[in-house]
Amino acid sequence: MGIFITLEGIDGSGKTTVSNILKERLMKDGYKITSIKEPTETSLGKLIRKEVLGSGSAELACNTMAALFLFSADRAVHIDEIKEKLKYSDIIICDRFIDSTYAYQAAGLNNSMEDIKLKDFILKVNEFILEQKKFSIDRTYLFDLKPEIALSRLSGRADKIDAFDSLPSVFFKSVRNNYLLLYEKYRNRIKMIDASMSPEDMAENIEADILKILEKN
Repeated sequence: MGIFITLEGIDGSGKTTVSNILKERLMKDGYKITSIKEPTETSLGKLIRKEVLGSGSAELACNTMAALFLFSADRAVHIDEIKEKLKYSDIIICDRFIDSTYAYQAAGLNNSMEDIKLKDFILKVNEFILEQKKFSIDRTYLFDLKPEIALSRLSGRADKIDAFDSLPSVFFKSVRNNYLLLYEKYRNRIKMIDASMSPEDMAENIEADILKILEKN
């Protein structure tokens, strides 16, 4: 049985680049690596990318309840697939998972009683799915980077434009703050990565941590 790790952070933080470097390094060490992402490649995942994340769909993307249930439904099916893949993979690397749902869907919510309840509900939904599926994350790597730097990296890259990119910078500051809150709440699971470092250095640090996890297992 392999281990399951997730990569989190705002777009432009280097997740994809580091994931590719990391996969290559680990494969050279003889490990069987499977790379996956959310939303998934299922029909539901494709619907989410088109209708929720599609450019110009900011209204639906920011509808917290609608987006939460769509992403959660996709994830519930995805976990069953991940369990099967763990039987023949040493390491599964997933680009985005439950933490993205909270970081983005809770962004923009304030400290009113209603919004506080909604934030708590998002966390409970995430935890409920994992509990019901009897599934856990071995490690989450949070690529932390100032939003203005991340957004500058994305400028001119049409392939990275989605509904969220049309939102003001204050939205991404909220997303980053939500990730930092999750880091404080789940310290045993989430490891902070300084995304201002070079992709090679980030990959090296992550690889060293993964090898420690594999040794324990």
